[in-house]
This record gives sequence, C-alpha cells and structure tokens, in this order.
Amino acid sequence: MDGSGTLTLLRHGESTYNAAQVFTGLLDVDLSPRGERQARAAGQVLAERGAIPDVVLSSPLRRARRTADAVVAELRLTVPLVEDWRLEERDYGILTGVPKRTVAERYGHDLFFAWRRTLHGRPPAAEPAEVATWGLVSTRPPELPVPGSGESLHDVIERVRPCWEREIRSRLLTGLCVLVVAHGNSLRALCALIDELDEDELEALNLPAGQPLRYAVTADGWCTPRGGQYLDPEAARAGAELIAAEGGT
Repeated sequence: MDGSGTLTLLRHGESTYNAAQVFTGLLDVDLSPRGERQARAAGQVLAERGAIPDVVLSSPLRRARRTADAVVAELRLTVPLVEDWRLEERDYGILTGVPKRTVAERYGHDLFFAWRRTLHGRPPAAEPAEVATWGLVSTRPPELPVPGSGESLHDVIERVRPCWEREIRSRLLTGLCVLVVAHGNSLRALCALIDELDEDELEALNLPAGQPLRYAVTADGWCTPRGGQYLDPEAARAGAELIAAEGGT
C-alpha cells in the first residue's frame, strides 16, 4: 500500500437553518440559495485545483447529500457516493430547532458556550413528544441512544471514529483520493481524530461552509500538514472568522 491518497473535507453549504441562526442538529433541512451556490463553487474549486476524488463519503442528511451531489455534478464525475450515518450532525437534544439567541438568553452564556463548543458539554435530552415533531430520517442503528438524547462533541468523536478507521483511512492507504462531505461538528470530530487536537484546539476550530480542506497522505497513513490546507485560503479565513463572531460552529 503506497499511501499516496489525498483527503478532502467539505462542510455542506449554508442550510436554511444556518441562515436563520437556529440549532439544526438532526433536523433534515435543505440548503439555502446561498448554500446551493457554495456547493457549486466548492466543486469548481476542486476542479481548478485538480483535487478530484475517487470516492465521496457523505452524511445522509439532505444538506450534506445535496452538497455532495452538486460537487460531483460540477466535476462531471461518475464516482461512488457512499452515505454513512456516522457522519450525521450532532444531536443537539433540547436545543434542536431553537434559535441560538434564544438559547443564550434562556440558559446564559456559560451553558451556551459549554454545550456548543466544549468537548464534554452535552445538551439536555428533548422530550419524546417534541422529538416526534421533528420528522427525523436518521439511519442510526436502533441500539444507539434515541434521537433527541443529546450528544457532546466527545460523543460525536466516538461515533465518527469507526468511519475514520474503517471507511476513510483504509481507502487512503490504498492510494485513493477521498472527499468527505458532512457537518460542522462531525467534521470537527474527524479533525480531532486526524490531527489529534486537544480541547483548546477543538474549542477554537471553526470550519467554514463550502470550503474544501485538503490533506496529503503519507505512506504510513498520516494526514499532512496538521490542520490541512484550504484550497481557497482567503475565502476560508473569512468564513471561519464569521463563524467565530457568531459564537462558533
């Protein structure tokens, strides 16, 4: 195994709930018009930089899958597109569907920060009657905690770990170029595994929508450079700064 593959991470384009500043989590919302443009632009950047995937892994949630489809269409490719429930967005529990400003006002800054940014902060579970109104399409195995239970970022890391080890890294080691299209928190979790981030680094990590982040892969399977390289660094920096100003991913 030569280990000559590349890994590209892509956060889906802006969703309608992103635009409205609402905690989305497992809700299966669509891309906003801006998000659609971001998805197409990501495909164009990949084409311009020659970052052509051999396989695409995507969260099954609509906003990620539509982004993946748009990228593949821009690249004019016929490649395998694999959906993996482990790449779904974080379960925000009681925060799901609630405006972020409302959460900050209701629970205070400290809890708002802990639930949103820290490694172990887990939002409280939502009531089953509330979860029943969400119209979830999750493909998670039934033995897992029921949707609406809430997840910490640490929980998401442990959920993503088998996908990284079995589905992504194994392909990279055969020399394939892999594109992963997912969400702010499932990609933060993936970066934690790839780059061995500590808690402070995770708190500071903001992944902008629609900006491809690329790693080369060494012969022994390490992704380099640490933190990856954005294919459009200036646009990615501006996007990350905007997210940080809003309180983070």
